[in-house]
Amino acid sequence: MSKWNIAFVGALLFVSYFAFNCWQDERLAVARENQIKIEFEQYKQSNNAVKQLELNIIETIQNGQAKTDALRNDVDNGLIELRVQVETIERDSTATSNIANKALRLARTSQQDYYNLSNAIEYNKVIIEGWQKYYCKEIAPKNNTEFMCKGLER
Repeated sequence: MSKWNIAFVGALLFVSYFAFNCWQDERLAVARENQIKIEFEQYKQSNNAVKQLELNIIETIQNGQAKTDALRNDVDNGLIELRVQVETIERDSTATSNIANKALRLARTSQQDYYNLSNAIEYNKVIIEGWQKYYCKEIAPKNNTEFMCKGLER
């Protein structure tokens, strides 16, 4: 074999070795890229599920607050109507004053129960608002859900 043939075979072996390594590296890079794509899609699906869950929680809280306000208004209106009726009965007839007094005591007891309920509702409202503030300050920035905090104080 001549010197040129040996050099040619050596160069051919070097180029083949280099090409084989490049091909292996490309296969590894493609496999890694595919794995990253799969992990990213799984992350997006999980993140979307978490965002949906958070939206449902906030919506439930807001609906609960609206129902609580409606209940408070209904109870308040009912108590006012009852007291007016009792006071009217008390004025109209002395014969029914005993019944009227019992009804008035019942109305006052109901009013006290209403205020206890109102205080409990207010306490729950403070807890919910505290949770919302914490969520908007600490959690939402970490998972890009600040859009759910629009209209809420931070």
